[in-house]
Amino acid sequence: MTFKTDKISTPSLYAAIEDDLASLSEALQASLSTDNPFFSELNRHVLANPGKRLRPALLFLAGKMLSCVREPLVTYAVIYELIHTATLIHDDVIDEAEKRRGLASLNHVQGNTISVLYGDLLYTKANSLAVASKNLEVLDLICRVTQGMIEGEILQERWNFDLTISEQDYFEILIAKTALLFAATMETAGHVAGLNEEQRDALHQYGYNLGISFQLIDDYLDYAGNEQALGKPVLSDLREGKVTLPVIRLLAREPKTESLIRRCWSDHEDDAVLELRRAVIEHESLQETWELGRRYAEQACSFLVHFPDNTFRQMLAQVPELMLSRMT
Repeated sequence: MTFKTDKISTPSLYAAIEDDLASLSEALQASLSTDNPFFSELNRHVLANPGKRLRPALLFLAGKMLSCVREPLVTYAVIYELIHTATLIHDDVIDEAEKRRGLASLNHVQGNTISVLYGDLLYTKANSLAVASKNLEVLDLICRVTQGMIEGEILQERWNFDLTISEQDYFEILIAKTALLFAATMETAGHVAGLNEEQRDALHQYGYNLGISFQLIDDYLDYAGNEQALGKPVLSDLREGKVTLPVIRLLAREPKTESLIRRCWSDHEDDAVLELRRAVIEHESLQETWELGRRYAEQACSFLVHFPDNTFRQMLAQVPELMLSRMT
């Protein structure tokens, strides 16, 4: 399947699931409801900066494509949003980030200890909701994806500031931290709809390939994008020690750039950072990263042929292209 020529905009896509996202917001607030004023403060901080909620959006679009009832979709959307939010909170602590989506990060406001514990609390709430849903297959899926994401974070920390990281190591981290959650979100819609294993696997593969594409484009934008598109400073991943595909391939062809990267890390030289950015942008490895992201996006779309050709399948077919267009 190739991208549709009659393109839809991101606002139009979100407008199609506006009621679902409103239900998600209400259910999220209900799941975090508390009489304790301090916990209320923490909840407000997180809920005030929700981002695009791409993963719940995918779940709702898949559910509409499959004519699912809304209520269980909302429950699982809350679960996945809690898991994703917990992961971001822990990421910010590990990376010592001061901002998240352009606003102050929770760890910058409340400190690391409270942020880590609050992230743990969100994981626990997500698991409690999953148990209450009484769908053992989805519960098993949620447990596996949560475990995988944490393992991915551990591997990321292990390879930080290590220039011997291979492409295989890079993709192992990418899949665990990003692709598995996209895949699980889509597969969950198949469980709610009562689909057979082959159809559920097709949904899983759509999300899996989409997640890989999403992260590849994110890593591309870390060098070629801007702060507005990223919601964080450019080259922030590099500064935090994350060696991503553009640099891995650059190093393989231009070993002399190793000293430049180490200067960026050891001396925090702005000149060195700018020089490295120019080197990556001018090198074919950056364009290769974008092209690979596009191939995974197109691969994602190929799995939609298993489902009814309705408006919502057409929207899902265009989500990968909308993600690719983040570069513009």
